[in-house]
Amino acid sequence: MFHGSLESFTGGLKPGGDGLIWFTDSPKIAQLYIPQSGGEMALNERSLQRPSQDQTIQELQKMIGIEYDTSKVKWGPGGQANSFSGPKGWDHLPTEEDINGLMKKYGFEKDDHDLYRIRTHHGKILKPNTKVKGRLFIARVKKPLSIYKKAMGEGDLTDVQYNDLSTFKKVEEVGYDGILIDDFAQSKEWGNFGHLSVGVFDDKKISVHDIPAEYQEYDRETRGTPEYPNPPPTYFHKL
Repeated sequence: MFHGSLESFTGGLKPGGDGLIWFTDSPKIAQLYIPQSGGEMALNERSLQRPSQDQTIQELQKMIGIEYDTSKVKWGPGGQANSFSGPKGWDHLPTEEDINGLMKKYGFEKDDHDLYRIRTHHGKILKPNTKVKGRLFIARVKKPLSIYKKAMGEGDLTDVQYNDLSTFKKVEEVGYDGILIDDFAQSKEWGNFGHLSVGVFDDKKISVHDIPAEYQEYDRETRGTPEYPNPPPTYFHKL
């Protein structure tokens, strides 16, 4: 079983607030749960023309060669720069054309909405086309587990099964080791799509190790990823 995460923590996987540790049956799906970055900002070229109090915008401006002395800027209501000198080394205010040229030079491309998507992690801008490293957790059961089957084979986004905390509690109380649900993952290319997930109550009944991994886009042809190319056949559908 597989679990993907970008979270930093020591020790093994532990049950979350719902009392369960969740796993998928393939690394391909698990790695969809590893974010490509810690955060993302969408902006256009006009956002980079003038001085800004936003630290990320300031960092991006400096990265592409637009450096304002913000200590000399007179800020108006709402943080608008009302009075300021041009950026260092420039004899004019950068035009939209200037900025688009610089962004292209440094590898930043607009998306289908005519916006630049700037990924950040721990407050730093990631270079274009890079993703942060997370972890892929690989779990093996120490002995056969008793799994309650809640999944019906087709999920409902208006009534997601992973929020059914009362059923989780009842299932644990009557002695099951875990529960099988219809779940949903989100892919950049495919959007929301359904898959099966198993939640396990007790981490002592599984053996887990992890390897470095990053987000991998989903495809329907393979279950493996570059980090874990040969997963065993799935058994979730037999539960």
